[in-house]
Parts: sequence; structure tokens; C-alpha cells
Amino acid sequence: VGGRGCFRRRAGGYHDGMPRFRLEVPSALFEAMLAHARSVSPNECCGFLAGHIEAGVGRVTHHIPLTNELASPTEYAVPVKELLQAAKEMRSAGTVELAVYHSHPTSAPIPSPRDIERNGYGDAVVHVIIGLAGDAPDVRAWWLTGAGVRPAEWVVV
Repeated sequence: VGGRGCFRRRAGGYHDGMPRFRLEVPSALFEAMLAHARSVSPNECCGFLAGHIEAGVGRVTHHIPLTNELASPTEYAVPVKELLQAAKEMRSAGTVELAVYHSHPTSAPIPSPRDIERNGYGDAVVHVIIGLAGDAPDVRAWWLTGAGVRPAEWVVV
């Protein structure tokens, strides 16, 4: 489990070798994620979207909001105890991390150099970023890889 300011994939974890997928987020869980981002603004929020992958589709079934212990508008860190609790919750539910999400309260939802540098998951999960700089939230999803950043396919259902 990770260090300050990032989420870390466990070595040999269940994501290793898993193919990329299209992310499907139920509208109620999408709205819960947006509500989380708004509730902690002007600081960054962070959390997990968990579920199952079948036939190339990652179906989100659980929204797990986490605490940004830095209470910062430009970075986040999650208490280790909370990460362990989230892992236990996902294991009990039989789900896996499909996405890590966080907000950019004053900027576009594009991975920052810090986001890329602190990515502990490689391309095993989708990275969802919620931009709150405009009148309405702007949400985008990304694959962060050693080779760079590329948009992830996702949809609210």
C-alpha cells in the first residue's frame, strides 16, 4: 500500500496483466463522486470506483470516497489505515479497483505532472479527474502509462 500523496498497487496484485477495459459508471455513483468533489472543494477529493470486469467492460458497483489528509487544493494523500479499510471492503464485496478518482478544483481535468509522477497503479486502473474550475464539473478519464497519457473510454449509464 502506498505512500503519501498517491495510491499504490500491491506488488503481484490482482491487476497484473489485466487488459484495459471500458469503464461504465452508474449515474447514481457518478453523482455521488461529483458530490464528494464539491463537498471538499476548494481542496482535492480522492476515492476509488470498484466493481467487476467482464468482456472488456469494467462495471462500477461501489463508490468509495476517501479522505485527503493534506486538505490541499493541489494534491492529495490518503491515510494508510483508510486505504487498508477500502481494500478490505472491496475484498469483502468481491470487487477490484477499476478507477482512482480525484478532483482538480481550479484546473482542467488533465493529469498533472504530479499525477503522473505519483501514479502507483501504472495502467491497471482508469484515472478519473473531476475538474471544478467551470460552472459545471468537467469529468475526464485517462490511462496513465510509462509511455504517456491517453484518454480512457468511459460512460455514465
